[in-house]
Formats: sequence, C-alpha cells, structure tokens
Amino acid sequence: MPPQRVVLVSIDTLRADHLGCYGYGRPTSPGLDALAGEGVLFEDVSAPSPWTLPSHASLLTGLYPSRHGLKAHDRYLPSTVPTLAWLLGRAGFITAGVVNSYNLGPRFGLDRGFQEFSYVEETAGQVEPSTRITDQALAWLRRYRGRRLFLFVHYYDVHSDYRSRARYEEQFVSPYRGRADGTTAQLVAFREGRVRLDDRDAAHLVDLYDAGIRQMDEELQRLTAFLRGERLLDDTLLVATSDHGEEFLERGGVLHGRTQFQEVMRVPLLMRGPGLPAGGREATPVSLVDVMPTLLGRLAVPLPPSLDGEDLGPLLRGEAGPRAGRYLFGEADHNNAAPDVTRAVRHGRYKLHFNRLTGRRELFDLTADPGERVDRAAAEPAVTGELGARLERFMQIRGEAAPPSRLTPEEIEKLRSLGYLN
Repeated sequence: MPPQRVVLVSIDTLRADHLGCYGYGRPTSPGLDALAGEGVLFEDVSAPSPWTLPSHASLLTGLYPSRHGLKAHDRYLPSTVPTLAWLLGRAGFITAGVVNSYNLGPRFGLDRGFQEFSYVEETAGQVEPSTRITDQALAWLRRYRGRRLFLFVHYYDVHSDYRSRARYEEQFVSPYRGRADGTTAQLVAFREGRVRLDDRDAAHLVDLYDAGIRQMDEELQRLTAFLRGERLLDDTLLVATSDHGEEFLERGGVLHGRTQFQEVMRVPLLMRGPGLPAGGREATPVSLVDVMPTLLGRLAVPLPPSLDGEDLGPLLRGEAGPRAGRYLFGEADHNNAAPDVTRAVRHGRYKLHFNRLTGRRELFDLTADPGERVDRAAAEPAVTGELGARLERFMQIRGEAAPPSRLTPEEIEKLRSLGYLN
C-alpha cells in the first residue's frame, strides 16, 4: 500500500559532510541522524547544479538543467515540463509547498502544480526563518490529515547570511577576533577581490554555518515530532535532501555556484517510510534527478516519459540498482554572476571536470582521492577521453528553451542582495 502522504524537505546549501550521519564530528544534526537511523541514507548523491534555482528545478522535474531549461534568473520553467506537484495533483493528492527563497517562488514557475503555496521572504541578516516554515507546514498537515498529501518544505537557515539564534552560535562558534562576519555581501566582496579572508576566517565561517545547521535541524525535529505525535509518521514517506553545498576556501573560494567539486556537489539524501529498512545505507552513486521518479514509484504514480532520473526503488528493495554504466552530470550555468563555465561527469569512481572557457580537463578518482586533490587526467588518458566524449555528447542535449522573463529593477536589487548578481 503506497503511503498516505509525502513530505519532501529541501535544506538549502547543506553539505553532506557536515552531518553526523555522514561522519561529521560535531553535533550539528541529531534530527537528521535520527531520520537516517529510521530509514535509508544514500551515501553518494550528486547535485545536478551548484546553485539553487536549476538544482531545485531538477529535483522537482527529474531533468537535468539543460533539459528543463531553467538555468538563469531571466528564464521561466517551460509550461510543457511536468513537475512533481502537477503529477501528484493529477493523481488525487493535495499539493502544498512552503519555501524560503526567491529562487523557488512563483517568479520562475516552480510553484506550478501546487494547490497551496507560500513564499516566506528571505532577508539579509535573518535569524530564524525556519520557525515560520515549520509553522506553515504543520498547519497544512493538520488541515489535510485525512487526505493524500504532497508537502514540499524548504529551509534556508544554512544559506548565507550565516545567522542563527544566540544559543546555537554559543554552542558552535569559538572565540574569534577577525574580519569575517558571515554576510553574503562580504563573501561576494571576497569573490571580487575587495576583501581578504584567510584560513582562520574560514574556520569562523564554518562555525557560523554549523550553528545554522543545528538551528534548522531542531525545526526538522519539530516537524517529525508532530508527525509522530499525531500518528501520521508511519504512513508518511519523509525525504530530506539539499540542492548544493558550500565552499570554505578549500580551493580559495566561498559560497557556491561556480565549481563542481564535492564540497558543493555532494548532498545528503535520506528516506524514511513504509517498507523502507531502518538504518539502511546505499553506496551506489545517484543524483537529485532520481528523487522525483523514486517518489512517483513509491506512490504507484506513472512516470512521465524521457526523464533523466531513475526510480531508485530497486535499490531500496535490495535489488539491482540503476542501469550499469550510468553517468551522472553536473552543470554550472550561473550566467547572472559568473560565465557559463564548468561541467562535470561522474562514472563509478571517476569524475571529470571540464572548463568551457579554458578547455581544461581534470580527472579525479573519488575512491582514492575523495577531496579531489590529485588530477589524474594526464596519467589516465583513456578514462579522460571517454568521459570527455560522454560529457561532450551531454552538452549537445537541449530541452525546450525556457521562455525569457525580464527582471524588474526591484527584482535585480533583490537578487543582488542575495549574492546572485554582481
């Protein structure tokens, strides 16, 4: 019997390696860790893009950015692209979504198919946005407790500005005297060469970031506790993931959106629900484009044709996984604040990066070198050539062109304040 409801939680900017269930040493995520202990954790999950708009569009459509076309702020999701909410609405579900980012609001079409939709505006220096997000989610769970429900919940606490309530900063932030303040404005200034930051500053930014994870995690615990207390949890498919990670000077950069390295592209994926094994761990490399077809499969809703993602149901049942020889792709088309520069392709243990401006290829063996420090391109030319050819073919694929949508001066200023425009 398919579950009565699906709750899909997206935690913006959350690195997998900053969670206890993924091996992190700090107590950032007791709620997510508990969820992992009661369900299945996917160990190796790749985002399709290193920034919010195209990655969430892929999460909600099962298509790579080049296929859904929503790769910049002057575009709108094509009307012919079916979304998860639209498909579930047709299948008889109430569909409701609450989001905390302008990137996910009606401006870009990602509200399509939601019968109830709420955008809680993010602002510079906000301290506790997740409380309002959870409040709205609980209201809908109460209102529709007897109905089949798809609920999409988007948290933004972890994203810059790195600001949290005092009790979380007291827990995670060490004494510090320096210039780093965790604001998006300062991090953008660093990118542009107007501010200097060093490793000590980066450590302080990590402290602030981790405090935000713990704050968000407690809201997720509140959501889970409500489901459990109302006897709804065991008939709910609860999924938690993220759209991308974050940089902290690992390669001299900050924020996200420009590279394809694991600190930005590896995200968590946890699933708890009827028929799923408690404490399960799955090491097969998968992608966020797989989430939509997997949820549809669990709900016995037919999949639309020509998806890039695959139903992970066989993996969840302990059977044969996605097709052998599968390739996973990453795209950075952040053409508002940076040129359309980078692509990447994963195949098994190998990952190839390609810089479209310089033509440079870098190959990494993620099994031997998970930090992507040793370039193997020259040492393994056959692998480099084969992955390069695969990536070249992928780069020729295009879906329907996303219709243009001109930004107003107010929208431009909003995006600039959030770090999405120079």
